[in-house]
Amino acid sequence: MTDSEPKVPNPRRADLEKLRNDLAKDVESLRKALKGPTEDIGGESVWVGKNARAWHRELDGRHRKLGEEVGKLLPVIDAAIRGEPEKVSATEARAYHQGR
Repeated sequence: MTDSEPKVPNPRRADLEKLRNDLAKDVESLRKALKGPTEDIGGESVWVGKNARAWHRELDGRHRKLGEEVGKLLPVIDAAIRGEPEKVSATEARAYHQGR
């Protein structure tokens, strides 16, 4: 790369930012998707008894664990984004696109 080579937006950073935004949306939809069934089973409006309580505990645990695990990914992606420059040389951008 020469100093006169133009700088362009970093495509890797753009991909990481898109991944982060998509993941953040998915986290929220997953939380909402499991919240209703967890509350329904736990509220005894759809199923009652010993097995219903066991299923509720299981579903509630999975609901919480899923949110925690996916939530751990966001800081990792944020760190990767911070580690990427906003602009790179056109040569670096082309190399990134070719390597995908």
